Amino acid sequence: MAASTMSEYPVAFDVAYPESPNRWLILVRWLLALPHFVVLSLLGILASVVWVVSFFTILIARSYPDALYRFMVGVGRWSVNVTAYVLFLDRYPPFSMEEGAYEGVTFTVERPDFNRWLVLVKWLLVIPHAIVLGLLAFIAQVAVVPLALGVLVLGRYPRPLFDFLVGVGRWNARANAYILFLVDRYPPFSLR
Repeated sequence: MAASTMSEYPVAFDVAYPESPNRWLILVRWLLALPHFVVLSLLGILASVVWVVSFFTILIARSYPDALYRFMVGVGRWSVNVTAYVLFLDRYPPFSMEEGAYEGVTFTVERPDFNRWLVLVKWLLVIPHAIVLGLLAFIAQVAVVPLALGVLVLGRYPRPLFDFLVGVGRWNARANAYILFLVDRYPPFSLR
């Protein structure tokens, strides 16, 4: 898939490169994010129910109720905001699902015209992505150590590690949006 086509994918995710991060904050951001993790866990339970409802509404009516769609996109946005905070950004993320609420993080989803029959096979079609993302997630967990050391020692994020981790997050966001019925277009196998 060409780079121009990938940039037109209906899910966009990016994190602005932090020029001068706090050297020591990277060690405790995961702890500071615990309230977000609690709220996201509760929202995840509700999102599971919404996912089941959306399956049937798309299959039967070929529509995704607007409020439910916005909720699912909002939960995805909140999740990537918190992940970006824990890994990269010093500014504490808002308790918000709103687009643009967290400076430095972009997460948008373009609503499609839904194919009612695709909901029956998306779980099967996403398996190759799940396999590759599982491997990439393992590599990303290993990469977090030199990333943190880079910040502690050099006072900046090693750019290749930063780009790799944001790319894994981008790929994951696209695959999640696909399996959660937020988009119908098959996600690219790409970190870009």
